[in-house]
Amino acid sequence: MRSSTRAIVGVLGLVSIAAGYKVGAASAPASAFTGGPIVAPTSTGTPTSTGTPTATPTPTGTKTPKPTKSPTTSPTPKPTKSPTTSPTPKPTETTPPSTTSTTGQLISYRFGQIQVKVVRSGGKITDIVLLQGSASAGRSAAFPYLHDLAIAAQSSNFDTSQLGGATYTTNAYIQALQSAGVN
Repeated sequence: MRSSTRAIVGVLGLVSIAAGYKVGAASAPASAFTGGPIVAPTSTGTPTSTGTPTATPTPTGTKTPKPTKSPTTSPTPKPTKSPTTSPTPKPTETTPPSTTSTTGQLISYRFGQIQVKVVRSGGKITDIVLLQGSASAGRSAAFPYLHDLAIAAQSSNFDTSQLGGATYTTNAYIQALQSAGVN
């Protein structure tokens, strides 16, 4: 038997013994003990009376709350100003923002060529499509980063300090953006 279960059984045994004493039981069942000898309670004798009977208080009912008095006169409310109603503006019909795209010029540079198409929705750049993008010696790996930087900046002026070794490609990409109307 687990020690935690044994402890719970022991506590329950002690509780049943205490309850037995309160109701006049002589002992608790042996199953309530987790071990040790069973000791029967010793009798202290018959109680003797002291001669003066004590009165047991009789329970009294619960008090009911007294009703509260209502005021005989109620205060007269002061007149309030009625709110003036202003005409409700009619909801304007919103048209979905128009989507436009601008294709830039083909930019040739030392390591290849770049041409982009800029897609705008509601005046905001939503995508930059690389129509032509060639770069030698692995410099084309910079194109996805340049794409994300330009969209995040919403311009052709973005931080390129994290792109080491791709200065010519970065400058050509910025020129391609500017030829597509991105400032």
